[in-house]
Amino acid sequence: MDHYLYGDAKNAWCSGFGKLGFGLMRLPRKDENTIDVEETKKMVDHFMAAGMHYFDTAWAYDGSEDAIRQALVERYPRDRFFLVDKLNARMAKDEAEAKDEINVSLKRAGVSYFDLYFLHAIQDGNIDFYNRYGLWDYAKQLKEEGRIRHIGFSFHGSPELLENLLDAHPEVELVQLQINYADWENPKVQSRANLAVCQKH
Repeated sequence: MDHYLYGDAKNAWCSGFGKLGFGLMRLPRKDENTIDVEETKKMVDHFMAAGMHYFDTAWAYDGSEDAIRQALVERYPRDRFFLVDKLNARMAKDEAEAKDEINVSLKRAGVSYFDLYFLHAIQDGNIDFYNRYGLWDYAKQLKEEGRIRHIGFSFHGSPELLENLLDAHPEVELVQLQINYADWENPKVQSRANLAVCQKH
């Protein structure tokens, strides 16, 4: 994954991050069902010692939020790290459950707010859930309430959808794209074309 910052977000965030983010989707495990928290602590310590501070978890990453609470949140001052979480509407049974994900995530992670909150893995096949559940306005409400500091979305869809979303939602401060050499011209991923849309905005 890569992140594309634009607008005021560049000035607000680029200083002090370091050049890498710590993705928490695949953490070391003791067995199939148990994250190795002690090993995760070592990884967090190395990452922080190298001057990096950006940690990316999600409601949908099994055990990740609880692990980062133990490995990071309970061991470092809150102002020393930037914590990202995500709301996945497609995995919720209804609007109420989708909107409750943040409450579950905040409790698991042991924080009172997230620095950045993504609407998670948006694509052409699931955008209706985000629209129908009113999650764009909900994200703005969460920001107003102080439960999140910044609004973003992670994206796996078409450039046309991305263009429409950025036109419709100027409140979005960050887009996370899938960018790597293999996907640059991949007709399903369209990394180059999606990056061009973000640059345009």
